[in-house]
Parts: sequence; C-alpha cells; structure tokens
Amino acid sequence: MKLVNLFSRNQSTHPNQNTSRRRLLRTMGISSAAFGATVLGATINSSAARATDSSPQLTAQDTNTTVAQTQDRATRNNKPLSGQVAIVTGGARGIGRAVAVRLAKEGADVAICDIADQISSVPYPMAKAQDMEETVRLIKAEGVRALSVQADVRSRQQMESVARQTIAAFGKVDILVANAGVLTFGWLHEMSDAEWDDVIAVNLSGVAKSMQAVIPHMRKHRYGRIVVINSCNSRFGSAQSASYNASKWGVLGLVKCAAVEYAKEGITVNAINPTGVRTPMIINEATLTWADPNNPSPAAIENYLRNSLNAQNVGLIEPEDVAAGVPFFCSPDSRRITGEAMDIAAGANVRWNS
Repeated sequence: MKLVNLFSRNQSTHPNQNTSRRRLLRTMGISSAAFGATVLGATINSSAARATDSSPQLTAQDTNTTVAQTQDRATRNNKPLSGQVAIVTGGARGIGRAVAVRLAKEGADVAICDIADQISSVPYPMAKAQDMEETVRLIKAEGVRALSVQADVRSRQQMESVARQTIAAFGKVDILVANAGVLTFGWLHEMSDAEWDDVIAVNLSGVAKSMQAVIPHMRKHRYGRIVVINSCNSRFGSAQSASYNASKWGVLGLVKCAAVEYAKEGITVNAINPTGVRTPMIINEATLTWADPNNPSPAAIENYLRNSLNAQNVGLIEPEDVAAGVPFFCSPDSRRITGEAMDIAAGANVRWNS
C-alpha cells in the first residue's frame, strides 16, 4: 500500500513532483495509465475485501469439498465430447466396444445395440448378451451414462426403437457410429442366398437403416455426426469374399450420398476403413481357415498382413487403433469434413489409388 499511497496523491501537487513520479514509473517499465488502472483495481479490491470481512468463513473441510466438486465438474466439462450422446451399433465386443469406451472416455453418454444372437449363415460365434453387459460396465467405469438395447440392424423398426429409447434416456442423439458387420466366405458361384443376403443386409442395409433411425432427429436439431466403420476391402477385390467386399464398396457410396443429402442441415457423414483388426470376426477357426487353409492360425494371418498388405511392420491392428479415429469425426475440428473415408490401415492404403 505504500507504493499506492506514494503515487495516488492529487494531481494538483507540484509539477516537479508529477515529473518525478512519471520518471520513476518509466524506470519501472509501467505507463501512467496502466498504473492508474492498477491503483484503481487495488482500491476496489481492498474495499471489497473489507466489506466481506464479516461474512461466514468456510472450514477447511468445506473448502476441500468445494474444490473437489469444482475440479470434478471441470474435468467432465473439459472432455471434448462432454454432453454429447452417441449410439454405437455392434457395440457388444470388438471394434464396437472399443469405440463405445473411447467415446465414453471423451465424455459422451453412450447407447450400444447389438443383435447378441447367432445369424445362421455366419460361420463363427457372434456376440452374446454377456458381451453387451461387459461393454456397459466399461462405459460406466468412465463416469458417463450407458444404455444397452438388443436390436438387429437389419430391421428399421428395431433401429428406430433404439433411437427412441436413447432419446428417452438421454434426451437426444448427436452421434451415430454404424459399426455392426458380419463376414461370410465362399466362391461366388457356390455362395448360398443366405451367405450373400445376410452380409448385404447387415453391412450395407443395416448401415442405411441405422442412419434412417437417427437422421430425422438430427435434422430437427440441425446437428449430427455419423461415422461408419467400414473396411479397406472397400478399396479392392479379393477371392471368396464377394459379399463382404461388395457390401463395403456399397457403404462408401452410401456415405457419400448421405453426406450430400444432409450437408446443409448440420450433419456430417464419414467412414473409417481399417485393415485387418484383432477381433472375434478374425480370430476364429472359420476365418483363419479361409485366410490360409494350410495353416489356419493367427500367426499366418499376421504374417500375411505384415508381409503382403500393410506397409507398416504390423499384422493385425487393435480395435483401439480404429476407435481412435472416431472422436475426430465427432469433434468441431472436423465440421468441414463430410463424405470422407479415413484409412486406418497401417499403410495398406498406399496400395490403391483412391
């Protein structure tokens, strides 16, 4: 306060005193105007402090509780997707679970849906209700809300029910991650109707029906982020997987059409194309036998991916590698990106032109 008193005297004092005051301020690197503002602020703050001297004082316990509550709110609010609501299809396990947990880590409330049942044409074991329960547990462990709905993406009515239940529980839907997918194998001329139809129905039509379920709500609120987990098989052809590759090529066309249709309504639609991923769809006897009948083992498919497809020195990538791309497409940083396909493919994408 001595410094304040020294420089806050009435300006009618002797001119030499004013000159000396200004010279000292310049020596200290402070302008007269800035110092005046500082003095005024100090006076006001001092007065305010005196006025509140008689107010009740917080105890140490009260202070610690208040600080903890404030920090908890700040932590939640500082997460990039705090306050957002997401639906993840095929969320019981694999990439779907990794996406759901990643969105939860980013602060979003997450609803998952999964058929949690076997489709007869699919040659490997599909997810079960217990898998959905585990995903819900992992979501809640991140401190956000979770919802689980058993539903088949092949049914528009069931997907509309998923959307309604999510809105009823959380108030809205901001994000759709269309992840549900299946895989069958066989030469095209030997493929049964079910082996073809079920793959197209889940991987392509299921994505469309999931979009149809949420787009009316997103249009109403003029905001939405749709991310489709597709495949790098949408970039090339391969033997004995015609239904799978055709469905994934079709998804790219669907993504680009939906992106155009809803671009002016605040909705973005994008895709992620992974290379081979370490999931139950890959690590099972049927898939490994298809990949290498002479050596149906995880090591064989790892070696194939590392040596013949991926540019990086890696075979199967992890579900979390794929999930890492989803928050970007859901963030404000990607607001000018729509109709795009991001390859998370360990460099396999260098082997095609578009």
